[in-house]
Amino acid sequence: MMVSLIGVSSSLISRSANLSGSIEWIFLIISLITNITAVISLSLHVFVYLPMKKAEKNPKEMFK
Repeated sequence: MMVSLIGVSSSLISRSANLSGSIEWIFLIISLITNITAVISLSLHVFVYLPMKKAEKNPKEMFK
C-alpha cells in the first residue's frame, strides 16, 4: 500500500510544481517503478501467499 502511495505522490508533485525537465523525468521513472513494484507485490500476495496459507491450514487438500 505504501509503495503505491509514494508513486502517486511523486507523480502529483511532478505535475503540480514548476520543475525542470530532468527532475520531472526522474519523478516519472520513480513513480513507474514504485507502481510496478506494488502491482507485482499484490499479485504475489494474492496468487502465491494466500494459496500457501490455505494449503497450510488444510494439508489434506494439498495432496488431492
